[in-house]
Amino acid sequence: MKRALLAIALIAACASMSGPAAAAQSLDRDISLQGATTVRLNVSGPIHLIASKGAGAIKLHVVDFGKTPPLTVRSSKTGRRLNVTVSGPSQSILPFVGASGYELQVTYPASLQLDVRQFAGSMHVDRVTAPMQLYNANGPIAVDVADSALTAQADLGDITVGSARGMVELTCGTGNVTATLDAGWRGNLVRMEASKGNLTLHVPARLRANFDLTSGSGSVKNPLRSTPHAPLVFMLTEDGNVLVAPSDRS
Repeated sequence: MKRALLAIALIAACASMSGPAAAAQSLDRDISLQGATTVRLNVSGPIHLIASKGAGAIKLHVVDFGKTPPLTVRSSKTGRRLNVTVSGPSQSILPFVGASGYELQVTYPASLQLDVRQFAGSMHVDRVTAPMQLYNANGPIAVDVADSALTAQADLGDITVGSARGMVELTCGTGNVTATLDAGWRGNLVRMEASKGNLTLHVPARLRANFDLTSGSGSVKNPLRSTPHAPLVFMLTEDGNVLVAPSDRS
């Protein structure tokens, strides 16, 4: 009987020490641009970038699906450049310890130029409305529509661009690169590179381009003719296949 009472007491003590379950964190923060035209954003964890014509500031919002680590937001300004860092425990921009089940949504003015550096997690961009640079050290990059110039690099992860209307430069360390040129594409350069991965470019059937396609270990397929002095399409992979796929709908 005494042993049973002791066990119950120990269980109650442990429950008291652990306390109630931590509530899911919500982050809502507006950051003034202070006249900045370019923003450098450093972050780790899943991120969703949303351009808004009506936005006058950068808005940070966490969508919590179950567990969010404590987040700290810091900002500083140099000239026309605003630097914003969203950090995890101990103000580290290394991958958050135990991070899962959340997404950081960043809403920003459509005319703002972004330079985003992510260290772990998925990156999703609704629409590129001004020149944008994206870097992901560990995770995929997905862009729905790129109306303006786009530069994206993923060290470990795929890059996907759903519809591009301007210049695109996409580079993967290990991962596949897939992009689609809109029927009204008006860029002067497509550059796709990978150390280890396949490169796939969907293009309008009537696209006129100067193709420079190379695979160190894989196939190269392109049914379109190369046109000198036309916009350059450069595709290079050291280990993987290269494919140019014309669309029947164009």
